[in-house]
Parts: sequence; structure tokens; C-alpha cells
Amino acid sequence: MRRTAVAVAVATCLVVTGCGGQASKSSSTSSTSTSKSAAPQVMKFGEERTGKRGVVSVGKPAGYDLPADPQRSKELTRGAKFTVTVRNTTKKALEASAFTFAATTNGAASVSITDAAKGIGDKLPADVLPGAERTFGFVVALPANPAEVTIKVAYQGVNPLYWTGTA
Repeated sequence: MRRTAVAVAVATCLVVTGCGGQASKSSSTSSTSTSKSAAPQVMKFGEERTGKRGVVSVGKPAGYDLPADPQRSKELTRGAKFTVTVRNTTKKALEASAFTFAATTNGAASVSITDAAKGIGDKLPADVLPGAERTFGFVVALPANPAEVTIKVAYQGVNPLYWTGTA
């Protein structure tokens, strides 16, 4: 049920905000016309998404021991680490600062963990040079029970991509 609710919420975002990257079609368009399907905006963890500038993937969740934090809610008892990889297929560097990463847990903003020494954070560690890739660990604090997690990746703030699943 929660998975359906998240999928509906994400789909609603895509339709309402137009972040699907497609121009809207007139309602008079014939249902028999053929058109090229757009690449998906919502993926499952572990899937890659190829775009104009490269390939992005958000790996399947792995357990992560949360560091002590007295300010974190006592309900958040476990961590999940998602390996985020950005591969540049262009001839120009992709600026790390142009990417944004965010997560939700059961529809609410997630608490993310940062530990630069372990390559854990919410941003790319450096620009992605042509033909190269950058990887970092994106860790969120989760409740004891399985939760629906969605990770949003955007480049220059437009046409965000979403990875979703249970962690």
C-alpha cells in the first residue's frame, strides 16, 4: 500500500510540475498515433538511467551502522547506504555542484548521514571529468521496520530522476 502511495505521489509530481521532460499533448491527439516513449523518470534501486550527459545509478540499499547522534530521533534506529554513481559520457566536465541529491522515507524528508572520511554524504565529492565516473555513499537513517525510500537526483535543478524501493 505504501509503495503504491509513493508511486502515485511521484507520478503526480511528474504530471503536476512537468518534470517528466515531455511537452504536454493535446487531448485531441488520436490514440492510434505512434510516438517514441520517453525514458523513465522513476527507477528501482540498482537500475541505471542513461541521459544526454551520462549514466546515473542508485544502488540497492545495504545496512549501515549509524554513528551516535543525540539529536537524531530515537525512532531512527538503523541506516541504509545507497551507492550513487554518476558516469560522464560527454566531452565536458560535469560540475559536482550542479547535482542535488535528496531522499524521503515513507513520504517525509529523510535524515541523511555525512562522514566525508568514509565517502558518505549528500553530494558528489568532485566534478565528473569526461569519460570518468564518481561514486559516493548516500546514507539515510530509517525506522526499525521496513520503509519506503525514494532518492531524488537532479542535474541543474531540472528533470529530476527518482529511485524508489523498500529498505
